[in-house]
Amino acid sequence: MPHRFRIIPLISVVGLTLSLMSCASIVDGQKGEEVEASSSAAQSGAAQQGSTSGQKLAASLSEWIEQRESQGNIAESQKTILDKSTGEISTSDYEKAWSDYRQCMIDKGYKEIKLIKYPSGLYAEAGHKQGTTIQESRYSDDSTECGDEYVADVQDVYGIIVGNPNLYDQAQAVVDCLHRDSLVPKDYTVSRFNKEFFGTDGNTSFDMQNLQVRSCLVSNGYNVGYATDDTEQLW
Repeated sequence: MPHRFRIIPLISVVGLTLSLMSCASIVDGQKGEEVEASSSAAQSGAAQQGSTSGQKLAASLSEWIEQRESQGNIAESQKTILDKSTGEISTSDYEKAWSDYRQCMIDKGYKEIKLIKYPSGLYAEAGHKQGTTIQESRYSDDSTECGDEYVADVQDVYGIIVGNPNLYDQAQAVVDCLHRDSLVPKDYTVSRFNKEFFGTDGNTSFDMQNLQVRSCLVSNGYNVGYATDDTEQLW
């Protein structure tokens, strides 16, 4: 039986390269079975094209991290974590990065910052109810600032480690993750994923509410959230 979801615009939370922490504003009145889904690459059309060739981001995780660092603008606290990374980021370092992000946001006056933890160990910020235009603009600026300072780059690398160990590009990485976790048939392809995920009828052949599925999506730059998910009260 096909599973149904609805694509609607999301409000970006933290400015990550893969938008791994893009977080939704939950709109009042949504039905529990409807899902919000988005991707930074979807906005530009890149993810909709996808890759069927297995093209890789880099030859190794170390090379990919070096590429990131060569671009500069990585906060010192995150660079320290990445520099000692040899194929993994410790749970304590990862959780400390998120804790620092949360504290940064609390210090800016937000009531709470809630995190969703996926089976892979990946965290993502929970959605929140839509605020005023001014509130949302301020939130976007503040979350980007706190994210860039404390967690954005660490989140990207952690997402690669748990969700894309083969370093494929975005859509191929999701399908590879779904295959590795036996969440889709062996013959499930990138083309099929793109057609289902970005299709207008909202039907997918896999359960979008499954937390393992959502972990594969979020770790590779696609964020999904249901109206039944826990939400944070920012204001």
